[in-house]
Amino acid sequence: MNQKNILFYALSAATLLFWSACTVKHADDEIAMPCFGDHCENQINDDDRVLSVAEQEMLENYYILSVYFIDSKKKLDDINLYIGQGEKAGFSPEYYEYPDIYYMYSMMGDDYTLYFGPYYASKYDFSSSTDPIYNLGVSRESIDSKVFITQVFQDGPGDKAGLKAGDTILSVGTTEPGDVGAFDRLTSGKDGDEIKLRVLRGTDTLDISAQLFCYLEPTVFASFKDSIPVIKITSFETNSATNCADANDQNSAKGTKYEVQSILSKTSGPTIIDLRGNPGGSIPECIGAAEQFLSKGDSIVILESTTVAPDSVSQMIITERIVATEDGVGKGRYVVFLADSATASCSEILLAGVTRNLKSPIVGQQTYGKGIGQYYIPTYAGGYSIVTSLRISDKDFVTYHDKGFLPDYDISDSLKALEKAVEIAKLGKEKRTKGYGTKDQGHFKNALAKKAGSKNALPRGGAYKIIKNPLMK
Repeated sequence: MNQKNILFYALSAATLLFWSACTVKHADDEIAMPCFGDHCENQINDDDRVLSVAEQEMLENYYILSVYFIDSKKKLDDINLYIGQGEKAGFSPEYYEYPDIYYMYSMMGDDYTLYFGPYYASKYDFSSSTDPIYNLGVSRESIDSKVFITQVFQDGPGDKAGLKAGDTILSVGTTEPGDVGAFDRLTSGKDGDEIKLRVLRGTDTLDISAQLFCYLEPTVFASFKDSIPVIKITSFETNSATNCADANDQNSAKGTKYEVQSILSKTSGPTIIDLRGNPGGSIPECIGAAEQFLSKGDSIVILESTTVAPDSVSQMIITERIVATEDGVGKGRYVVFLADSATASCSEILLAGVTRNLKSPIVGQQTYGKGIGQYYIPTYAGGYSIVTSLRISDKDFVTYHDKGFLPDYDISDSLKALEKAVEIAKLGKEKRTKGYGTKDQGHFKNALAKKAGSKNALPRGGAYKIIKNPLMK
């Protein structure tokens, strides 16, 4: 397995066994296991005492932070300083399982380093940030109380039933939907439900029957503006544009990289890539998407990532240059990017890889500037740890973190930005002249990122990969 495959090998979440060594090593110092409550008089470095679930969960999360949190040597204190402090800091056990763990994570001062106790972790599917839907798999809009199909997702329920873009929905069952909301309610259901539609296609009225099944929405959409392909990427997902039954099939074509590759193979000429509003997603997918525009051997980004040192208890940081492994299907194509303040993280990896190699211009607004990434790690008690473990810079080791990409044309109006991108694409000559912001934008300045009383919410997008604690079996 080559270095790139090792870096990006994603392991699914699994139930883990606890690592039960008697000491934890942080940086170069061994730290004795903490003293918990009534057991203090005995000191709990006695191997004969069985630790409680809470104690094991605390120890494992301390270990995770010590080896995977990229700033652990600066911010992580002796584990005993966190014991018994959670409730005092306002993390009430009424709302927070294992308050001391939540407190410990809050003290890292990082918005993206979070702990989810077992209850909250059960509310999310951490193996994929794309949620399965049970509907027709179409885009639609409403005009003058009529619902029109604007796009039909390939291989979704609507596509298999024969729906086409441009169809006017006359009725769903016996009901005429007057708006998009009514249409969505009428066409949502359980796996196997049959949805009967009457549609107007041109001058023909057709009866169509669609059967619902679990389907993962696409993340890449193609349209044309004055004959110029406009490819909109909404996020970067490992499972997208596929039947849920195929989501775990390693041989099935799925994911954002494949979607980009497929659309590029069907289009040609100058192309606009629209990353506006794209918060990011899976690192292998945005790296793979960037490769589609590059030549074999082109550098994409530099990644600094944490891993476990050979002693199995301390942190090691690896620096890797990520390069394109083969010529992309869009190699040599003139590209113009659309971006805005919500273009972040994995989207910026794509921007870094392509703009630094091809000098592709950017139209829109300054991007968010998230040059860090996270590991998603399952924990002993069924919780989940999200830990900032990656730093990302461009191929010349220059960081855009908290600075963002400056647009070559600063245009806040979305329609005017698209018009300018089309104008540039038609000429096919302009090159990128701007760089990164010169001042921090202040997105990463919280002293306590996870304060007591704040809601448990999974950050969407970002740049992440799912890993398994190497000491667990």
